[in-house]
Amino acid sequence: MELLVIRHLPTRYNNSGLLQGRLDIDIEPPNQEQRLRIAENRRKIRQAGPVDRVLCSCLNRTVQTALAYGYAERACIREPLLNELDFGCYEGMPRQQMWDALGEAWWQSPENLVLGEPVLALQQRITGLLKKYAQAERLLLFSHGAWTRALLSYSRTGDISNMNRMTVNNNNMLSFKLS
Repeated sequence: MELLVIRHLPTRYNNSGLLQGRLDIDIEPPNQEQRLRIAENRRKIRQAGPVDRVLCSCLNRTVQTALAYGYAERACIREPLLNELDFGCYEGMPRQQMWDALGEAWWQSPENLVLGEPVLALQQRITGLLKKYAQAERLLLFSHGAWTRALLSYSRTGDISNMNRMTVNNNNMLSFKLS
């Protein structure tokens, strides 16, 4: 199975360094640089070949990103397994405030943390998605920051323990070939 994963376009929260989590914040209109990245990513998607499904989380910012990429809303399956981490009391707060409160645990062992939900729930959603769509040859996912970093860590190490040592910027596309 191949996964093409695009982190949603930036929101005003992203641009201000605030945690969104499950808050349903709209994307900002794409600027010229982002439109160029969209065009580049669309070429890569076409080169990869047809996708079996286009999946978005239940949060509007992923659907809005899919629309900016030219996918009709009816073509996007809203998949709860793609929902972003629930940051609990930190949602709407500066990222730095959470980092200061959680300390090294955020960087070294996030899988042991419980915020608005256990961080380990991300790994469970990833494995659930991989199992649910196991018959697919290629999926296009419009995703979130923590979710995508967790997938990146999981694909490299088999767990999410390294997710916060990685960076995935808004509108970046990653490709994973999983067996």
